[in-house]
Amino acid sequence: MKSTPRVSIIMPSYNVAETVERAIHSVLAQSVGDFELLVVNDASTDNTLALVTALAEATGDPRIRIIDLPANIGLSGVRNAGLDAATGTFVTFLDADDEYLPPFLATHLAALEGDTDISIVGHIVVRPDGSEAPRHSPFLGELAGVQAMQAAMADQILPFTWDKVYRRSLFEGVRYPVGSTRFEDMTVNIILYPRARKVRSVATPLQRYYISSGSLTWGRIPTENDTELALADLHELLPAQYRAGKYSRFYAAMRVLITMIVAQSAIMKVRNQPAAQSTIDDCRRSLTVKRIVGAALVRPKIAAGALLLKVAPRTFAKTYLRYSAGSYGLQ
Repeated sequence: MKSTPRVSIIMPSYNVAETVERAIHSVLAQSVGDFELLVVNDASTDNTLALVTALAEATGDPRIRIIDLPANIGLSGVRNAGLDAATGTFVTFLDADDEYLPPFLATHLAALEGDTDISIVGHIVVRPDGSEAPRHSPFLGELAGVQAMQAAMADQILPFTWDKVYRRSLFEGVRYPVGSTRFEDMTVNIILYPRARKVRSVATPLQRYYISSGSLTWGRIPTENDTELALADLHELLPAQYRAGKYSRFYAAMRVLITMIVAQSAIMKVRNQPAAQSTIDDCRRSLTVKRIVGAALVRPKIAAGALLLKVAPRTFAKTYLRYSAGSYGLQ
């Protein structure tokens, strides 16, 4: 009888012929080999599927499983298909344009001993010009699951899914919101944290995250509807107790944070796509004084940024564009 792998690695793949082989080889080069790799092809129109199939056949590695979806369903749907097929004790996600460093799995699995249910590591940002910079969550150390939820709402834990390994049982009854193209990582993480006994975060950079202006994160104009989709999923799956009472101010700070991220994404596009200005205007209107004051009670830095966007949008835009150029190499 085939034994259960310790980790299921889900790799969503859509038109990634230029990078998918690099990503797969980075998985096969892990210092720990007890995993399954689920490559989920989202009806690619290039030769992604042919490349993955040929690589799997050439290596003869039974740990590579290919799931070929008959129709394109988007990133959330692809991740859900991977979760439905996963058999590992733990689960993680790797974008097909990124890559692991060899100790990625070993470091996570060492952290997940005992009652730790979510492990978080750092990563290396690879800018379009090839330069690199390490990055990690502001919070480092160990937290109870509910405390980790609060930290994430206050922007103290990075919102990604690919820098984390989760105990797969946390996903029981939880899936990524189909139709959402932004904030699905953040919202699902916030739903999962209070289900976890402990969450551990380290700074060690263990994968390369490649910045691409054509990705979903960087390549489209976001809207305030992205915010509403994210919050609707939280309302459905996050227990009401974590949106009220002593947690309400953290929830309010997260709402302000999401609005600012939408505005920042629009600012990146407005020079070439003037329609993005309407998104910026919507975000400024939604940042009421009450919301900004509420955010200040949790994270003054978030409130200060929101206030600047509200009253001095040009200054906010210039500040963010300088930050984006320095951090991500995007102009």
